[in-house]
Amino acid sequence: MKISDVDLLKLVPEFMRDDPAVKGLATAMSEILREPGAAAKTARVWDQIDSLTDSQLDELAYELDIDWYSSDLPIETKRAIVKSSDLVHSRRGTKWAVEQVMADIFRGGTAQEWFEYGGQPFHFRVITNYPLDSQSVIEEFRRLVAVTKPARAILDTIEFAHVGTVTEKAATAAMCTMISMSGVASNI
Repeated sequence: MKISDVDLLKLVPEFMRDDPAVKGLATAMSEILREPGAAAKTARVWDQIDSLTDSQLDELAYELDIDWYSSDLPIETKRAIVKSSDLVHSRRGTKWAVEQVMADIFRGGTAQEWFEYGGQPFHFRVITNYPLDSQSVIEEFRRLVAVTKPARAILDTIEFAHVGTVTEKAATAAMCTMISMSGVASNI
């Protein structure tokens, strides 16, 4: 018997099947359970995240209230966010949640609490190897950290440890040259 074609009368003991009240109740309950039973097939989402489309992932993120999700992200990033969303929601306001969101969206990073680097109490900083290629990256980091950080915590700096070639758009405002640099950009 499938849940979409349930017949509760078959599950009732034989000696009770002839009772009109039991018959009526079993028939009514069978009717009530058919619609949700048919929808149960589509409710299987968690084991199919890797095969969902962009629009399906966007809808699922909306339903799950993932406020660090963006429909502009690549599909693999979207999948990573949806997969870890329950854990991030349950641990929101912790260092772990900040680091998990950075791992899902920016391919890694660490959060250091104030006592780990000699800062002021309840302050922290974020360190990442993600390429700093525009001001929007900094703004996105700030937004995502604000959504997942502890409410009392204050973000001191975001440090982008990047080695390689950076265009003038990221390093200077309007120089028409390529600038090669390495090091850490902080207090951004």
